[in-house]
Amino acid sequence: MAIYGASPLAMASFDDMSCLWANDCTLDGAPYLAPDNDTRANLLMLLAEQRGFHTALSALPQEVNRSREYTFGVFKGALQPDSAVIEANNRQNPPSAPTESPLEAMALKLGIATSALSVEGIDNEGRWISNNKDSLSQFFSALLADQRLEKPDQNLLALRRIAIYRGEQDTDRFLPLMQHFAAGSPAAAFRDYLSNAELFYHGQFPAAEAGFLDLKESDQQWVAETATYMLFRVALNQATEHAVDEYGMFDLKKVNKQAAELALQRAESYVTTFPGGAYVDSVRGLHRRVYWYLADWPRLAQLYESQLMSAKNIDSLSALIDENDQILLSRLIPYNSDEQPFTSVTDTPLQTFTQTMKWLRKYNLENKDAPKVTAEILQSYKPMFEKANMLAVWQYMHNAWLFYQQGDYPAVLAAIKPAEQVTPNDIVAFSQQVMYGNALSRLHKWPEAEAHWRHLLTLKLSPHQQQYLQLMLATNLAQNNNVAAIFAPESPINNLRYRSLVLKTLANKTLLQQQAASAPTDEEKTIALYTLLIRDLLVGDYQGYLDDKLLKKHIHASLTSEAFADVDLAMFDWNGSDTEQGYFCAPLAQTVAVLAKNKTDAHALNCLGEFFRTTYLSQISTEAEMGSNDELDSLAQAALDNGSKQGRLGYYQQVIADPQAEPEDKTYALYRAVMCFAPSGYNDCDEQGIPPEMRQRWFNQLKKNYKGNQWEQRLKYYW
Repeated sequence: MAIYGASPLAMASFDDMSCLWANDCTLDGAPYLAPDNDTRANLLMLLAEQRGFHTALSALPQEVNRSREYTFGVFKGALQPDSAVIEANNRQNPPSAPTESPLEAMALKLGIATSALSVEGIDNEGRWISNNKDSLSQFFSALLADQRLEKPDQNLLALRRIAIYRGEQDTDRFLPLMQHFAAGSPAAAFRDYLSNAELFYHGQFPAAEAGFLDLKESDQQWVAETATYMLFRVALNQATEHAVDEYGMFDLKKVNKQAAELALQRAESYVTTFPGGAYVDSVRGLHRRVYWYLADWPRLAQLYESQLMSAKNIDSLSALIDENDQILLSRLIPYNSDEQPFTSVTDTPLQTFTQTMKWLRKYNLENKDAPKVTAEILQSYKPMFEKANMLAVWQYMHNAWLFYQQGDYPAVLAAIKPAEQVTPNDIVAFSQQVMYGNALSRLHKWPEAEAHWRHLLTLKLSPHQQQYLQLMLATNLAQNNNVAAIFAPESPINNLRYRSLVLKTLANKTLLQQQAASAPTDEEKTIALYTLLIRDLLVGDYQGYLDDKLLKKHIHASLTSEAFADVDLAMFDWNGSDTEQGYFCAPLAQTVAVLAKNKTDAHALNCLGEFFRTTYLSQISTEAEMGSNDELDSLAQAALDNGSKQGRLGYYQQVIADPQAEPEDKTYALYRAVMCFAPSGYNDCDEQGIPPEMRQRWFNQLKKNYKGNQWEQRLKYYW
């Protein structure tokens, strides 16, 4: 049972506070053991590999060369099949008719109608959480297993248990009917168990405790075992009975430590007395809660470590990792508290590795209050990793320290041997190879790094690792000013997300023309052509625009899905009909044709500004590609920052300054130039910082020189 499943949640910090695995969201994270990954993602990938569990990663698109949606991520639990797969399976194997459940079968044997088991809107929390169908089944099973019980007595006991399960208030109505149960009989033991269980559920802990103490000596084996277990539950609940602050939130400092210690003793007593008992798993799960209540972080960490290593499947493992992160690894420590975050204790190599990687993040390295990793600390960890047969993990952790904290890239290259082969499921070996390539890049050994990434891409690795290596190679080629190689016919980089980002930000005109004409997919051709045409307009290459638009003939299918709305070529079919009423514009093609002959044509410049204003275009949008691309994002952003800052205000300024401009065009340019700052006072036409004095000058020029003009009359303020 999870620590937070039946008690108030402790406030805890997460790497990503917006993402709780309980809500089935995905954690961003590269498919290798990286410091910047969420701690839960690193721990799950490492453990899942060791245990042979399949980790649920972000699903790859069917055609990664036609989709830009893939980003790296790690989900909790097993990957669920998508709806199409489920539907196909249902067609092949139609659902069979509903069958009778084991609980319903037992109810019928006990003379209970199955309709009595249906409860609408039941929402048991806290100590009521065990009042569920599982515990109901256990009780029914115990009744049926005891051959000493008469059938009417079984039925009566079952009816009262169902009344408790349904949350009925008047369950005592059954007691007069049970007066004939002989003292010391199995029937009396079951009756008394139900009475004390109900006391427990209603928070009457002293009375319940007294009753369960008597029942633990019962001759009825199930009652004796369950009473022993419930004594543990009583102490556990007494520990937090008053542990709330003035806002009703759980307060660990207000836990009744004596009750928590008693719960610990009773947990150990139960496991010792009933080593194969029905509640052993529950006690072990709740054992973690006791250590939490006692703030006994070392013993809690050691218990987590052993249970992480013994998780039975990926679902239980991910749930335990999520809990471990909330309660221990990333717990929130009050400001100015003397309490230290968890770093390591004996026999916890998994958690020690996870935390050490977290302390190697740039933020933590720069935070004077965060724990610091030293060579001496790392050496002190080594025996623990050797004992756990995890020396390879320690070596990777040590290399990560050299790389991220020490910046000693030559030492990293000396410590890691480039691999001829990497086992597909060896996350540690793969992570070492990624670090080796990154160390080459940090030393600007571009050719060596390129060769390393290309070699790894020839190996039989997982699809997610293959996609990450494509990202690494694309980044390397961009860093080495060789983006054309990304699009070479023999290039192993087919991920459209990376190719699109490079086309939009780092590709020159020649490369864009090449891809618009001969890219392997219509999606990529469209992205290249759209980017090319926008750039032509922004830099004033009007004849180039007219020539480049002819490349559309190479695109065989228009992209109509919302996923490609940012590169909609239909934008360039603008017909000028949605301009401001009172100012006529020809379609974009005609407007650009005029500018190709005369770059200073005032009317055409204004209309080009109208095109950008009414289509809401200003610069190339990278929203569909940017994010989760590591260093490639930084390179792309730098290119955007250094790119053309031309916007429509520049067109208006040209017209305002043109002594040959017609009054109709000059007045409209003055009007639109001032309106660039309405109503916020900030420029939404481009990135120029125009002082209010200049805006006032434009306003006054329009008001003074063109009084009575429609644009002068419409303009009421300057901003």
